[in-house]
Amino acid sequence: MTDAIKYEAVIDLAARNNSHTLLHELAVADGRAHLSVLEVGCSSGYLGASLVARGHRVTGVEPDPASAQAAARVLSEVWNGGLDDYLAAHPEARFDVLIFGDVLEHMVDPADALRNALRHLREGGSVAISLPNIAHGSVRAMLLQGRWDYAQRGIMDHTHLRFFTRGTIAQLLADCGLRLERLYEVVVEVPEVDADYAMGLSRELVTAVELLDDDDSRHAFQYVLRATPSTQSADALVSANRAIPAERPEALKRIPGAGSFKQRMQVKLFRALLKSISKRRWRGVT
Repeated sequence: MTDAIKYEAVIDLAARNNSHTLLHELAVADGRAHLSVLEVGCSSGYLGASLVARGHRVTGVEPDPASAQAAARVLSEVWNGGLDDYLAAHPEARFDVLIFGDVLEHMVDPADALRNALRHLREGGSVAISLPNIAHGSVRAMLLQGRWDYAQRGIMDHTHLRFFTRGTIAQLLADCGLRLERLYEVVVEVPEVDADYAMGLSRELVTAVELLDDDDSRHAFQYVLRATPSTQSADALVSANRAIPAERPEALKRIPGAGSFKQRMQVKLFRALLKSISKRRWRGVT
């Protein structure tokens, strides 16, 4: 057994292309002072501590004993255990903000957890959530190699039970009666993810992913959002949630030659070749 804490980070609120910074911003977006915040999966309390430092009260829920012990030193209150157990033990607890920072993907039933927590959200309250994007270009390239390799951290963290894309996030929120108010994508380009997580991606297949990415979504490593309860139907909410554009906290690094006339022609030729091959492959098939 080890007391090592797996998920830790240093909060730099000036670094905006970061899920922790964006969660902090979205949690305090309405400008109110002395918020009561429930942070689910608070780890050692590094995110909540940034809110406590600004006068807010943060209750952390954390199943890992070592992490909960560390969080207790910096948060207002910490429950060492699961979310359902905490809420059952505190039926009258009410919060202005619920934070699920890279937590829902670890749960068997994320929608049920969200719905349960929402019963403890005060009127006018909001939810701040971050989720990894399983449709990131690195995962697409890995799948083209016929691989699905788990890792210790990142999008392919071996403890992830559920996987999300931009579309399924919109559906999850709608299923829980939540309307998306603001959406950010934390941008990490494919070569950087490949190097950081030792994914061993084929450069040719990464290039293929780049050429086939019509909506430029391959760069979204995480989605970070703010949502509020709504009385609209689930169908109406799905449409509304999908219509919210994803913002980037910083611009992509420009790659030499990207978007040039030569590259645009290469993309056009590649797609024409793929279309021709596909046409022959499916000839006579209805």
